[in-house]
Amino acid sequence: MFAHSYFGAGLAVFISAFALLLTCVVPVESLIHLMEEGQLVETLTLYAYAIALLYFILRPNLHITFLTRISIILVLFGMMAREADLHKYIAHMSMLKLRFWTGNLPLYTKLEAFFIMLPVVAACLYLVIKHAKNIWLQARAHQAYAITTVTLVVLIPLTNIADRSLGLLKETFSWYAPHWLIALQTSQEEMLEMSLPLLALVAALQFRCSKKAKAIRQTYIG
Repeated sequence: MFAHSYFGAGLAVFISAFALLLTCVVPVESLIHLMEEGQLVETLTLYAYAIALLYFILRPNLHITFLTRISIILVLFGMMAREADLHKYIAHMSMLKLRFWTGNLPLYTKLEAFFIMLPVVAACLYLVIKHAKNIWLQARAHQAYAITTVTLVVLIPLTNIADRSLGLLKETFSWYAPHWLIALQTSQEEMLEMSLPLLALVAALQFRCSKKAKAIRQTYIG
């Protein structure tokens, strides 16, 4: 089951369905509180990132190059930092937003943010340039680790859109969403964000299993 091509995608769908179930059975105010920053779901997400990071740091043989390992670690650390709201520690404003860079903040503040983000951005670019084409080809060939990786990459912008959707409606049209819709939005966003480090870990395990299976086949043929 774990090695099934669509295990990672299925895991994401299961988590989304579980979040939907929560909106049906948990009182709205309780669910919103459960999904708030610093509460249970965010804490579990940070633990999941820590476990994934420890795996990529400590596992001796991942069948990937040193640069790829370092890049994955940097990206996961950046995602974990964002989940912990560390991207807002400079001037109490998110350095991921355009207004941070176009606003009236001092130049040294922007330079500090630039050098903090530079390693993560460089790691993302390296992974895209080095591995994106091959991952896509492997996903089309129904390789489990590749489909899981694609699922992870697709979920990143989707969770960001979900995070900003109701806020943008409020800012643009002065429309205040009903509490049931806020509960639905936050549960989907937070639960799918929790799936991101889990998918990274699943993809790594699937990749390692695929390499082992390939080595066994080659040994048998040889």
